[in-house]
Amino acid sequence: MKRILVICSLILISIAHLFGGDTARFVNLGFSGDGSYFMFAQHGFKADTGKAYSDLYIVDVNKNIFTSGGVKHGEYDTLIEPGQSTDGALYTLLEDSINQRKRFGISYLEKGRPLYIRIAATEEEEVSNNLQFRDFETEMKYTIDLQQNVEGEAMAEKSTFYINLSIEYKNGVNKEFRIGHPDYQRADIIEYNINRILLSPGEDSLVFIISKKDNDLNVRYMIETIKIK
Repeated sequence: MKRILVICSLILISIAHLFGGDTARFVNLGFSGDGSYFMFAQHGFKADTGKAYSDLYIVDVNKNIFTSGGVKHGEYDTLIEPGQSTDGALYTLLEDSINQRKRFGISYLEKGRPLYIRIAATEEEEVSNNLQFRDFETEMKYTIDLQQNVEGEAMAEKSTFYINLSIEYKNGVNKEFRIGHPDYQRADIIEYNINRILLSPGEDSLVFIISKKDNDLNVRYMIETIKIK
């Protein structure tokens, strides 16, 4: 039975490598108490190397940049049986990142409040990054439009993206924001999508979780942040 499970694992890995990439799992690891810092991770299985991996990031929410020492990566030789998760890679990396978490006061319990979560589209549905919704708790209305551009062909693509954000506040005031770096080109990335949007614990910042797809159809995550109050 053990040998059958191993063979099934290898077949599944081969299929993923030939017909589509792997999709990482995003993990919200929490904010600092004052909402100034946000910690997140992703983990998955790399079909090309046969290793489980995890990436961990701590972001300065006000500056929209990674903190010093706030980026970590780990890859681990392990056998992932069918039906098993790669979260062991995340737990291993977290054990090596305790000092950074404490330094920036990250609490696993301070998740922020979800304003938007993308529901996976079917093959017939077109993914939209043009969003409009109201937060009934704060009585604020959001209009969001992610703009992206891909240049080049085959394996030489380079892409850029940014987000236009319009907020109508409770008092009727409207503000416009541009989020991201529209002039920064990322090699090998062919598509961006808004995966979810979080409101910080102090309700003064937004965190956009963006999924990015590369030429091999691997999906990874990044974030953009903006101070709104």
